[in-house]
Amino acid sequence: MENLEKLVKKYYAAVDAKDLDTLFSVFSDNIVYKRPGYEPIEGMEKFREFYRGNRVIREGHHTLSNIIVKEPYVVVEGEFNGILKDGSKSHTTFVDVYTFSNGKAVKRHTYFDGQNV
Repeated sequence: MENLEKLVKKYYAAVDAKDLDTLFSVFSDNIVYKRPGYEPIEGMEKFREFYRGNRVIREGHHTLSNIIVKEPYVVVEGEFNGILKDGSKSHTTFVDVYTFSNGKAVKRHTYFDGQNV
């Protein structure tokens, strides 16, 4: 089993590279994802729908500033810079809180300090 810090770093690298297979591999089939501006995303099918079409971000890059691991939790602080599907630029800082079980993220909650994307 990969350690939890490596797993979250793997997720951000995958999302920035648009590597959806790797991105999805970090999460449990029963993932619950809470994100401002969206109803809770429950289950892998809805999670895949979000990343394949509902996410407002076209492309971008996450810069991670802090990763705190206290199993089964991981807290990530960082910033995002990118372009939205409407062509506008995006910049925001964020905190993601993950809960892991059996080497997979089962919960994720994103908080934005700035633009909700």
